[in-house]
Amino acid sequence: MLFLLISNAKSKDCLPFIPYGWNDFYVHLPQNTTFCVDVDKTSYTYKTDIYGGRILSDDKFEKWLQVFGDSQVVGLDLDIIDNHYLNKIYNNFNFIIYAAPNNGPYEVINFLTKNNKILKKRVIITFNFAVDIYRINSTWHPTNYVALRDYQLDEIIENPLKFKFLIFKNLLLNKNFTIRRFNNQRMQKLFLNLNNDDIYKNLIKYFEELNQLAINNNFNVTFVVTHPYWLYSKNGNNLILNSNLSNKVYKLICKSFKITNNIDKILISKVSNNLLVDDLTSDKRHIKSKKIYLEDIETLCKDYY
Repeated sequence: MLFLLISNAKSKDCLPFIPYGWNDFYVHLPQNTTFCVDVDKTSYTYKTDIYGGRILSDDKFEKWLQVFGDSQVVGLDLDIIDNHYLNKIYNNFNFIIYAAPNNGPYEVINFLTKNNKILKKRVIITFNFAVDIYRINSTWHPTNYVALRDYQLDEIIENPLKFKFLIFKNLLLNKNFTIRRFNNQRMQKLFLNLNNDDIYKNLIKYFEELNQLAINNNFNVTFVVTHPYWLYSKNGNNLILNSNLSNKVYKLICKSFKITNNIDKILISKVSNNLLVDDLTSDKRHIKSKKIYLEDIETLCKDYY
């Protein structure tokens, strides 16, 4: 039954999943290559640099921005830079996006530390509140969610069926490994059961560590927070916003993240009251890029302080 969890690709030479692997420090896409991934009835092309950063570019742009984060920012539903939510603000830049599924905030810090020689003066670091809120907990570890080692990525691209075998192997040999994903209601309950003080302490600890890294390495950060997909409940084809839950999330965001000398710009996605189920990606765990709109923290948080 496990082998039915991963469907075959619908297009010749395209993968039915996004390949990503763990290298003991962070999670990344295949390095220095081009591949395509089938999502529903659409195929998306991925081109990466030597570090596994996804390249989204247009020949008319000369300037580049380095972006870091997880699957929300990698662009699961696009392969054209104009369709990425960051393009709404940085619409004359190319992007190199060092991001992958299950690449948490501390894995981003590990990347920045290990590869500080490639960092530009300004970088964009994203925080996907839907799941990063759990990844900053000391008990979370990528190996419980990532089936591949990074050295296996090239082989997986050539032989996608081996991916199913490796998931099966992890389920057998790693008692903590899981492919289980909760629905929105379960995710809401999971969040509400967390201790608010513990969440705040974890957020502050992470943000202070990120700020210190920026100071030590003399770079500036635009910090981007995207709100959780699980703020909504499904009602037919509509997504209904849980306003009380939304207020709790935004109060935490606004209380925890503050502008510093090095993290000198913070952008937060605005919650929408009018979303459809089709505004989520095919896995129903990410908001589509076209539905993400960012606003300065000073403007968005004035009602939550």
